[in-house]
Amino acid sequence: MKRARKAPDVPLTQLKFKDLVRQDSNQQERKLVNLKVPADVLARVHHLARKLGVTKTSAIIALLNEGLQEAHRRGVGVKKK
Repeated sequence: MKRARKAPDVPLTQLKFKDLVRQDSNQQERKLVNLKVPADVLARVHHLARKLGVTKTSAIIALLNEGLQEAHRRGVGVKKK
């Protein structure tokens, strides 16, 4: 039997993987954009999302947010004076 997929209650700009494994039912209005993702990457995200029982959108946003946070931590894209 398939598990119901859940949408996290965390704002998408702050979504992390730890938020995907919590069970919360409060949903907020969100604005989304369509992205083109290579098929092999999308397949990997699909498997991850199914394993976690979340939407692919949530998994992709969590990956992006954590990657951006790590890039910021490393100073990538930060202008130095």
